[in-house]
Amino acid sequence: RLLHACVFIIVVLFLCRAYYKFHDGIANVVKHGGYFKRGIEMERLSLIVLLLAISTVTVNAYSRKSYCRGWQYNVEVNNLQKWKVVPGSCESFVAEYVNGGQYEADCEVAVNSAFAYAENVSVHADKKDAWVLDVDDTSLSNVPYYAYHHFGAEAFDSDKFNEWVEKGEAPARPATLKLYNKLKRLGFNMFFLTGRDENQRNVTIQNLLKAGYRDWTGLILRQTWEQGMNAVAYKSLNRKALEDEGFVIAGNMGDQWSDLTGYSVGTRLFKLPNPMYYIS
Repeated sequence: RLLHACVFIIVVLFLCRAYYKFHDGIANVVKHGGYFKRGIEMERLSLIVLLLAISTVTVNAYSRKSYCRGWQYNVEVNNLQKWKVVPGSCESFVAEYVNGGQYEADCEVAVNSAFAYAENVSVHADKKDAWVLDVDDTSLSNVPYYAYHHFGAEAFDSDKFNEWVEKGEAPARPATLKLYNKLKRLGFNMFFLTGRDENQRNVTIQNLLKAGYRDWTGLILRQTWEQGMNAVAYKSLNRKALEDEGFVIAGNMGDQWSDLTGYSVGTRLFKLPNPMYYIS
């Protein structure tokens, strides 16, 4: 808006210059050179306004980006909790982060760390070593959905999101799919633990298959009696159930801290970035 205002001022200044040319005419040029003097003054003034506009916009953009970078950092380390929407001033920052390559690069670093750890785990002969993965924005990407909803700057609408889920079109998170296949080859039992409801089982299975996931050991979804539980309680309960079946959770990966906190969290935890929403 500020840039638009400055451009408007510059246009007005040039119109004034044109007015001087029309009003003074050739006589002014011959007698006093007034048009040229005023024209030079107007050009100087226009240049000053333009430079001020550029510098002001640059400073504001830098300050906004610095704030948004700080906001994102504090989201990822869980200093900011229970936030509802991305700050409106950070929508473009989040969009650039998610679409510009840094998001994938950060996921790759997390996944590479997870695989380096997994390679050094001694898989037991009883084949009870397990790895737990969240689904939404860990195994499957909802970026196409959030791109149409201001990258989290719009309040979450569960009905709209469920419509997206029912389409079964979420692509794989590339880094996670690569990790999944490597973990399978190492002999881990792969479990998906998602906050999606049981009535979304079929579409979730089809979406996972379409995205390239195969041969998982279990897909755990929220049952009717688990409705109303917060994510930490729900996921802890189901991880504990796996342990009660004799599984040893060697690794646990999610995009929310609620995927990784509570009890029975596993030996190692790996957090993927997600600046688009928060689940408590």
